[in-house]
Amino acid sequence: MSPGAHLHDRRTVLRAGLFGLAGAAATSFLAACGSPSGGHGTLAARVEDTQAGTAGAIIRPITEQNGLLGALDLTYVAGTGPGDVQNKLLSGALDVSSMGPLGAAVAGEAGADLVLFSTSLNNHVRWLVPENSPYRTPSDLRGKRVATPPNNSDAFRSTQLAAAVNGSELTKDYQLFPGAVLAGLALFDRGDVDAIVTIEPNATRLVARGARQIATVGQLWSQGTGEDPNTLFLNAQGSTRAWVEQNRPVAAALAELRLRAHRIVHDRPSVLADLHEAYGIPATERAAIELLPTRLPDIYPVEWGPTTFANLRRQLQVAQSVGLVKAQPAKDPWINLGAPA
Repeated sequence: MSPGAHLHDRRTVLRAGLFGLAGAAATSFLAACGSPSGGHGTLAARVEDTQAGTAGAIIRPITEQNGLLGALDLTYVAGTGPGDVQNKLLSGALDVSSMGPLGAAVAGEAGADLVLFSTSLNNHVRWLVPENSPYRTPSDLRGKRVATPPNNSDAFRSTQLAAAVNGSELTKDYQLFPGAVLAGLALFDRGDVDAIVTIEPNATRLVARGARQIATVGQLWSQGTGEDPNTLFLNAQGSTRAWVEQNRPVAAALAELRLRAHRIVHDRPSVLADLHEAYGIPATERAAIELLPTRLPDIYPVEWGPTTFANLRRQLQVAQSVGLVKAQPAKDPWINLGAPA
């Protein structure tokens, strides 16, 4: 793959065909997403089964080991990547999937009314270089080769935002190699790129092997906006607005389940090391396992309310100001299930 061969301008990259589905086709799928998931009185839902190698991979084992499901009856549906997961949501194969505010806004521009209803993850996108690299900041890497997550992912979009608020245009200022996380790691390990932008727990595994973390997207966001880097939200649990309205008790139970799982992480950070296999980290990587309880707890937020919504709104405002979305959505693409229906 030649540097920049498949790059698009920033608007095209963000839209990416509504996760691969265009407006009219996407709209025709919405009815399939609106019907209740379970039978009479059940709290059933088809939810995303997060893959190993991602920060959300520990939520299911924490849920099951601590008996948090209660009346929920969950069917886990695997996805092969960001676009595939959202396509499954729009087609009705999934009721709930993870998505960020920009993804929801882009979907809305194409006619799909998606809404975020529950916390998921704070931003955990990191910039790393090899141990012996001369580069110290992302700015030093302008014009250099950088492996990144897929360009339709929340991780990529947040990296674009953080670059934009610092006067940089990610897709023009760097030679990007967007692709699956494992592909980016392979490029980095072989020395085919000068840096990698990647998510947790992969960043921690690289740091444990000697790579240097030179920045986080949260830090870059703070640098460009003056806001707290710890409040930069990456993604939430989301669905079609119709599904949430017709299945509000299910959505509320899912939201509470997620908060309870995150509270366990904050109360007992060692659980992250205990669940290293869920992260896809083998027992032989002892250095990485030891780092998990210190590097990852803050990416599991324990609040879904005004502070979060202010950050989501700020992300959309910045995205519009730099041309990443056309306009602010007419209706906020998030909802507080604790408020009156």
